[in-house]
Amino acid sequence: MTKSMVTLAVRAEHDTLMPPTGGPMSTEPCSHVTITRLTVRPADMDADRNVNNAVYFEYFHQSRLEHLARLGVWRPRGSQDDNLFALAENTCRYLAPSFYGDVLSIWTATHAVGSSSFQLVYRIWRKSDGALIAAAHSVQVWLDGSQQSTSLPPPVREGLTASLCTDLPKMPSRD
Repeated sequence: MTKSMVTLAVRAEHDTLMPPTGGPMSTEPCSHVTITRLTVRPADMDADRNVNNAVYFEYFHQSRLEHLARLGVWRPRGSQDDNLFALAENTCRYLAPSFYGDVLSIWTATHAVGSSSFQLVYRIWRKSDGALIAAAHSVQVWLDGSQQSTSLPPPVREGLTASLCTDLPKMPSRD
C-alpha cells in the first residue's frame, strides 16, 4: 500500500468517526485519529463503582489494535510474522472517573515514528458531557523472528508516518 493510498484510506474512514458535539472534545484534532466507542460494562467497575484503573489499559489495547488495523499496519488474522511488535511502555493519567453505562470515545493517534518503534497517544472522553477522562501514551517496538528489536518494515513505516498527528488536545494542568 502506498503512502497516498494509506492517507486516503485514513481520511475516508475518519469521515464516519466524528466526535460528538459539545464540550471540550468538539474540536477535531486531525484527520488521522481513530475513534473507538465503548460503553462501560458492569465488569469494568471496582468497589468504588467507577471504572477500575487497570481497565483503561484494556480500552487502550482495543483502540490501539483498531487504529493499527485501520492503518493497515496490523492484521488480526495475518500470519504471526506479519504482526511482530511488543508494548515497551504504557502510561495513563487519570483525570475524571467514569461509571457504568457511560459511553466513552477513545481517540487514538500516531504521535511519533522512530527507526524501530512508534508512539501512540490516547484521549478518553465521556460522550454525555465531553469530559476528558484519561490521557495516555504507549510505545511499541517492532521485533524480528527472534524477538529482538528491528527496523520497522517499509510498509509499516509508511502507514504510521502518513498517520502522524501531533496536535491532540493538551491535558489540563493538575493545579
